[in-house]
Amino acid sequence: MAWRYAIYMEILVELVGHYKYKNNVDISQVRDHYTSWGSRRQSISTKIRKKLKSVLNESDSPQSRIADLSDNLELDLLEEVLLEALEKSEVQYVVFADRLDEGYSPDNLGVGIIDGFIQAAIDIKSRMKEKIVAFAFVRDNIYRAISKLDPDFTRNIEGQTLRLHWDEYNLFNLVCFRLKSAFNCEHENSVRIWNHYAAKELKGREGFRLALKLTLYRPRDILVLLNEAFLKANSNDRNQIILEDIEYTAKTISTNRLNDLHKEYEYIFPSIEEFTKSFYGCASEISVRDAKPLIDNVLSQDRFERRKQQDIFIFSDSRQVLQRLYSVGFIGIHNEQSASFVFCHDGKDPDREFSEETRILVHPCYWLSLAIGKSGIKLEEAEEIHDEYEIEITSESKAIRNRRIESLVQELHEIKEGREGAYDFESWCMNAIKIIFAGTLCNVEAHPNKNALQQRDIVATNLEESKFWKRVFNDYKTRQIIFEIKNYKEIGAVEYRQLNSYLSNDYGSFAFIVTRALNNNLEKGKELNWARELYYEHKKIIIVLSYKFIEKHLKKLRNPQKHDALDKELNSLLDTYVRRYFPNKCK
Repeated sequence: MAWRYAIYMEILVELVGHYKYKNNVDISQVRDHYTSWGSRRQSISTKIRKKLKSVLNESDSPQSRIADLSDNLELDLLEEVLLEALEKSEVQYVVFADRLDEGYSPDNLGVGIIDGFIQAAIDIKSRMKEKIVAFAFVRDNIYRAISKLDPDFTRNIEGQTLRLHWDEYNLFNLVCFRLKSAFNCEHENSVRIWNHYAAKELKGREGFRLALKLTLYRPRDILVLLNEAFLKANSNDRNQIILEDIEYTAKTISTNRLNDLHKEYEYIFPSIEEFTKSFYGCASEISVRDAKPLIDNVLSQDRFERRKQQDIFIFSDSRQVLQRLYSVGFIGIHNEQSASFVFCHDGKDPDREFSEETRILVHPCYWLSLAIGKSGIKLEEAEEIHDEYEIEITSESKAIRNRRIESLVQELHEIKEGREGAYDFESWCMNAIKIIFAGTLCNVEAHPNKNALQQRDIVATNLEESKFWKRVFNDYKTRQIIFEIKNYKEIGAVEYRQLNSYLSNDYGSFAFIVTRALNNNLEKGKELNWARELYYEHKKIIIVLSYKFIEKHLKKLRNPQKHDALDKELNSLLDTYVRRYFPNKCK
C-alpha cells in the first residue's frame, strides 16, 4: 500500500507539472497529498518514509496500523483522481524501477520491502486499467528469496514475471550487435561480425568462448572486458583484438569478480576472503586431499578480526569449508556422468559430500586474480557456469553457520553433569570460548593442571581488543586468562585455592570459573565468603560464569548484532563483583 501510494504521487506530481495535462487533474481533492509529498530532489523512499511517519500512530499495534493504512493514505481517492486525469489526457504512464535490492540485506525486512514494491507494480496494472503500468527489475536471487518467503507468491507474482537468462548464444549475439552498431559494420551474420574484429585465437565462437570463460556469463563482464581489449588494440593502431589484449585487462576483471564475491557474502560468510586467498598460486583443478591443507592453514590461524575469527572457529573441519565454498560458487565439483565441472551459485546442496578423491575446480573467472595455473583443463569441462542471477545471498548459506552453532548447543545438553561428563564439558567449553571470544582472546588451549590431572583449565591470551579486556589488563594486569572448568554447580575453598595458586606473573589477578550453575550469581555463604577472602587478602578477582551464560552468547551468534552484547554484559558482571560483592570494608 505504501509503495502504491508513492508511485501514484510521483505520477500525480508529473501530471500537475505538465503544461498540457495539469488542467485534467482535480487537484482540489488531493491538494494535501500533493503539497506534502516533497520536492523532486528527494528520493521516493525518503518521501514515503516521511509520509508513513505522519499517518501512523506509534501507540497502535502493527495489525491496526496496516488495517488503517489504506484509509490514512486515501488510496481509493488517489486512484479515482488519477484514473480520471489519465483518461482525459489520453496518455499512459509507464514506470520502470531498477536497482531495488541495493542497500538491503536478504533478511525478512529487506526482502519484504522489495516484495512490497513488486506487489504494488502488479496491483497498479489491474487497478488502473493499464493507464499506469509498472515494471520492476530484480535480480534472480531476490526473486527466489521472495518466492520462498512470500506465502502468496504463486497466486500474485509467479504469473506476472519474465525471467532473463544469459547463455553463450545470447551473449555472443549481444556483443556482435554492439560491434555492428559501434563500428557501423555492414555484415549481418554474427560470426562474420565477430571475425571482422577478432584475430588469431579469438576468431569464431571458440575464440569468443576464450574471452567468455573469464567472466561469470554476465553482459557487463564481457562488455567491460572487450571494451578494455579494444582500447588496448586501438593504442597499438589495430582495429582487431587479439588474445593478448584480452589477457591485458582480464586480471582486473578477475580481481573485481573476486571482490564482488567477498562483498556478496561478507555478512553470512565473514571469513570467505581468507579461504579464497588460501588457493593463491595453486593449480586450478585439485583433489579434495590436496585442497584440505590449504584450508587447514587458515583454520589454524588465530589472529583475524573478530567476525572472521568467530566464523573460522565455527567450522569443525576443512570439509565444511569446502562445502561453503562450493555453495557460493567459488569451486565446482567434477560430475563423472557428464564429465564436466558443475558450479553452484545459489546455496543449494550446501551439505554435498566430498571424498578425498573428489576433483574440484576453482571458477575460471578467479584464476588470474589468484595467480592460479590452468593445469591443462579443457574449456568444455568448465562450461556449466551459471550467470550472476544464480549468485545468491541465501538463507541456506546462513543456515550452515547456524546448524554448526545448533549442533554445539545440542552437544551441551547431552553432556552429563559430574565426573562422568567432565572431559566432554571441558572440550565443549573450549570450543564455545574460542567462538564467542574470537578476535578478543587468542591461542585458546587446554592447559592441564599438573597438581590434579582430573581437572583441566583453559588458557587464552588477552589481546585487549575490547573495552572489557582492556579493563582486565589495565586493572588486574592479566595477559593470560584462565577459565577453570567445573562440571558441577557448587564450588568452594578447593576451587578458589586452586585458582589462587595460578594467579601470578602474566596470569595477573583475574580469572574465571565456569560451572554448571544456572546463573552467574554468587551464593551467600561459603561461595561468597571465599570470593571475598581472595579479593580482600590477595587482591584477586575470580568470576563465576554459568554454562548458561556461555550458551546464551553462543546462540546470539546466529543473528550477530553490531553492538557487542557479550562485552557489555561482562563489564556489568565485573561491576557487580566490585560494587556489590566486594564493598569497601569499614576500618
